[in-house]
Amino acid sequence: MVRRNMRKKRVLDAVNRISQDVLPTQIDYTPEMKDKIKKLLDIKDNEVDEKLDNHIKYLPLNDIVKIDKENGVKYDVWGIGWDQILTEGFHIKHHPLLKSSNLTEYKFPEPTDELLSIIKERGRRERDNYFLLSLQDFTLFERCWCLRGYEKVLMDMYYREKEINYLLDGITDFNVEMSKKIVKLGIVDGLRTGDDVGTQRGMVISPEMFRKFFKKRYKKIWEIYKDKNLPIFHHSCGNIIEIIPDLIEIGLDVITPVQPEAMDSEKLSEEFGEKLSFLGGISTQNTLPFGTPQDVRNEVIDRIRVLGKNNGYIISPSHEVTSDCKPENFRMLISTLGEYKRGGINIYKTD
Repeated sequence: MVRRNMRKKRVLDAVNRISQDVLPTQIDYTPEMKDKIKKLLDIKDNEVDEKLDNHIKYLPLNDIVKIDKENGVKYDVWGIGWDQILTEGFHIKHHPLLKSSNLTEYKFPEPTDELLSIIKERGRRERDNYFLLSLQDFTLFERCWCLRGYEKVLMDMYYREKEINYLLDGITDFNVEMSKKIVKLGIVDGLRTGDDVGTQRGMVISPEMFRKFFKKRYKKIWEIYKDKNLPIFHHSCGNIIEIIPDLIEIGLDVITPVQPEAMDSEKLSEEFGEKLSFLGGISTQNTLPFGTPQDVRNEVIDRIRVLGKNNGYIISPSHEVTSDCKPENFRMLISTLGEYKRGGINIYKTD
């Protein structure tokens, strides 16, 4: 087990691709999987991250303003209604702009200090124990479709460009102002943004559309953190290999998650491993729910060998572990990581 005050250093060394004795680890999980972990390991709720030796804590904005318990919906400051019943994944029950005839009539939320309460409370409590990431997910593309609806946003980018630019400018300005407030607190160690713009076969939108609508706006948000030498983590499921050079160009430090069904780990390491660090790679789609314990062990060792080649790897499943993960496979995951940390695994020798 890594001493608490070493976790920040381990993550920073992985971000900067500095050689270290063992790489940091992170196992994220859904609420349902957390319940399974507690029973599996016979631990309490507040002991899970410590037992898993997680290195990162995510600090979101306190943006929920209303909870409709009767219908299982929670509403955020944007007016988006989130499903509270389906919690493995993210499900929208209300898109406030779904039937809008004029998107420029939308009034954006104010970037107030009240939104910082979780970052202040949890951050000050955990700042000495973990590497703290400000969580500004659903950053641009996803915020648009959460407001407007997925198919409509894709069409609007072609047929209602002026209105989509209005939405994106307002969303970007909100994120920029919140970023300034967060950085000023001096609590977080970095930023995680996120937009799923990939499928397992390629991009949802073309690289040209990404550059047209999103690239400069990301840079505007990221530079608030980069100016303070705080690293940028960015989440996108799917195959986004076509835009990784663009993301590196505007300041990306860590790509998350590496989804093995979508992007080949060998290719990622070979093409980008000297400029980029990785988080993910251990399949939550196939290996953990459907593989054998030996499959899990082999995959963990392979990912350390391949993605950790240039020292820039945070060992992690490819996404939050869901409750369909086999108990024996989860035990193998944590036991293999424990063995690796104790120096008991030669990553260049297969079992």
